[in-house]
Amino acid sequence: FSDDVEALQSFGEPLHVSISRGTTRFQTIQRAHSRPTQPGGEEAGQADFDLQTWLRGRQERAGPPFAKRFGLVFDDLSVYGSDVSNSHISTLITPVWKMIKSSVRGFGIPQLLTGLGAQRQILRGFSGEVKEGEMLLVLGRPGAGCSTLLRVLGNHRASYKRVIGTVSYGGLTASEVRRHYRGEVAYNQEDDTHYPTLTVRRTLDFAVTCKTPSSQVLRDASAYQRDMLAMLLDVYGLQGCADTVVGDAFLRGVSGGERKRVSIAEQVAAGAAVEVWDGSTRGLDASSALDYVRSLRISADVLQKAVVAAIYQASESIYRLFDKVLVVDDGRQLFFGSTRDAVKYFERLGLVKPPRQTSSDFLTGLTRLGERRVRPGWEQKAPRSAEEFERAWLASAERQAVVDEVQAFAEQQQHDGRRDELRNFV
Repeated sequence: FSDDVEALQSFGEPLHVSISRGTTRFQTIQRAHSRPTQPGGEEAGQADFDLQTWLRGRQERAGPPFAKRFGLVFDDLSVYGSDVSNSHISTLITPVWKMIKSSVRGFGIPQLLTGLGAQRQILRGFSGEVKEGEMLLVLGRPGAGCSTLLRVLGNHRASYKRVIGTVSYGGLTASEVRRHYRGEVAYNQEDDTHYPTLTVRRTLDFAVTCKTPSSQVLRDASAYQRDMLAMLLDVYGLQGCADTVVGDAFLRGVSGGERKRVSIAEQVAAGAAVEVWDGSTRGLDASSALDYVRSLRISADVLQKAVVAAIYQASESIYRLFDKVLVVDDGRQLFFGSTRDAVKYFERLGLVKPPRQTSSDFLTGLTRLGERRVRPGWEQKAPRSAEEFERAWLASAERQAVVDEVQAFAEQQQHDGRRDELRNFV
C-alpha cells in the first residue's frame, strides 16, 4: 500500500496514526535489533544491513526467524448452526411432550450416531484467499453472516454444528492450528477486553515481554523490549494516555478509539500471523475509525500479516485502505475481489452507484429494492435478491478467477514449504 500524501485530519478531527511514520519506525526497530547477516558483523558495525534481505537469506538456510509467512485460504466454505426456529417457552406439559416426541424419534439415537440434529445453513460456499501483507474487508448488513464467517476464519468453531470446506493457514489445517499454533491466528470480537486496572504502558509492556524473540534473533532483548514499547506508543498515538488505565464498562479509562488502538498494538506485540477483527469500528467517530484502520494497514504492510476485518458504514477513506472486499448477504457470497473492481462488477449487472454514495454503502445496499438505483432498461434484468446475486456471481468470470487464484495460492503454500517452516520455528 502506498499513500503519497496522508491526510492529517478527518471530518475536522486530527488523526493520530500515520502509515508512513509507522512503517519507518517499525523498520528502524527491526534493523537496529536484528542480528546481521554474517557472524561478527554487528561488532564490525555493519552499516548497510537490510532486514528483509537477511530474513530471506535466513529462511532459505534455516527457516524463518520472527517473521512468518502465513496467508489464509478458504474454499467452498459452508457453516451450519442449530435451528432454533421450533423453540418455545417451557410449560408444565413440556416434559411430557418432549418424552413423547423423543420416543417417536428413537430417543435421539439416530442423531447421536450420525452427529446430525436440527440444523440451519448459515453460510453457503464461500471461497477466497488473503495473502500475507493483504487486508480483506467483509461487508454485509447485520444478520448477513459476517460475524459467522469471521469466527470460522478466526478458528472459533465450537458454537457451530458443522463446518464444511477448506480453511488453510499457511498450509496448516484448522485442527493443526487449534492444537499446536493457536497463537498464530487471532480473533478479536467487537468488545475490547483488557485488564481494566492496568495502564496502557503496562498492558503493552506485558505483551512485548511475553513475545520477545529469542537471543538467536535479537542482539539485546531488554533494549528491544524498551524500544518496541516506545515505538508502539508512538506509532499508534498512545503516548498521551500511556499512564492512564485502560478501563472498561465499570472503570473509567481511555477513550473508545484509544482502547481500539491498544488492542491493535497488543496484537502487533503478540505477533499473530493472521488477524480477524469483527465489527471493531462500532461506537467510534469517523477520525477514530480511520486511525484504527490505518493501524491495521501498518501491521499488514510492515509485519506481512493477513488481516480480515468487518466494518459497518465504512467511509471511502477506510474502504481504499483495503486490498480486497468480500460482499455477504443472507449467508451468500455476492462478490470477492479487489476493492477497485467491486463497484464496476455490480454496475455491469445493471446497478448504478450515486456520485455521493460511498462504495461500502453501495455494496451493502444491493438487495434493498427501495434504496438502490437501477440503470434504465435493466429493471427486469438486474438481480433483486441475494439468491439471484449469488447465481450471477457463480456464473461470472470473476468467480472463476477467484477459484483459480485460490488453487494457485494453496499450491504455492505447499510448494514453499511454509508448513515445515512454521513447525521448525515453533
